[in-house]
Parts: sequence; C-alpha cells; structure tokens
Amino acid sequence: MYIKLLFLLTFLSTGMQAQDVKWRVDTEYTFIQYEGKHLLHEWNGINKKINGIAIQNQKSNQINKIALLLNVKDFDSNNSGRDAHALEVLEALRYPEIKFFADDIQFEGELVKFSGTLEFHGVTVIKKIQSRFEINENILTFNGNFEIVPSDFGIELPSFLTVKIKDLVQISFQIVFVK
Repeated sequence: MYIKLLFLLTFLSTGMQAQDVKWRVDTEYTFIQYEGKHLLHEWNGINKKINGIAIQNQKSNQINKIALLLNVKDFDSNNSGRDAHALEVLEALRYPEIKFFADDIQFEGELVKFSGTLEFHGVTVIKKIQSRFEINENILTFNGNFEIVPSDFGIELPSFLTVKIKDLVQISFQIVFVK
C-alpha cells in the first residue's frame, strides 16, 4: 500500500510548479463512514486509516487536486462476523483498495464540488461529490456525504432471510488536511 501511495504522490508531484503547496491527510481527525440497510436492520462501519494529499496552487490559493487511498479491510462495523463477511462479498483480497482522485474542483462560498474518479471493487466511475469546507492557515477540512450503488461496482448484494440488502449505501466523511 505504501508503495502505491508513494507512486500516487509522485504522480501528483510531477509537473507541480514551485508555487504549489502539498497538504497531507491528518489521520487523527479523518474518517469515512458507510451506512448499509436491510429490511430488518441497519448498520454502519467506519474507516479512520485514510491516506491522501491535496495540492493547492499558492498563486490562486485554490485546491486543484485531491487523491485519497484507503483499504477495504480497515472498515469497522463493531461486528467482526459482519466485517469478515463484508470482506468476502467485496472480494477484498482481489480488490483491497478504494481510490478517489479529483482534479475538477470548484469552490462556491462554503461549498466545494469535486468531480473525479472513484475506483472500488475493480470498477472506476466518475463521481460528483459536494461538501462543505473550512480552511485556515494550516488546516483544511471537508465534510459531506454522498451515495453509492454497490451493483454499479459489480458487487453481488448479500441477503439475509432471503432478502437482499438495499442497493444504496450512504457515505459520510470528514477529511482533514494539514500543511
């Protein structure tokens, strides 16, 4: 994983001008959480082991690239049996990582819109995500949520008592970057 992150950082650094500033993910305050639903119950899982960077053009003072990398195995639902089954369903040995890269970033007041690629379960889709942001001298925070449809990523939905889980997962996040 660290080799891939190093490659990702090198890729983003290529062509960077001297006025670009790198921000790195602060893993202490960053998380991505999912909420799954079934007819009989709901659950959530959280991942606090997110790696990534944001690139800010110092001249324009705008963030113009963001890359995030996380492992499927790092989601914790506080139920080891459910987590183990999720790893099977998501084929975590074959597709261990989730990646997001955006270089189409538009700031509008307190909102920011990301258009980028989300790679999950071996499938890459264009994903548009909107979030709130807050920036001060050394901390940049994004908070928001979006939805994914597991079947769009070729994931076979598991069932419980012959009823499949809902084919819509809510994702919420807080991504904190520091200089």
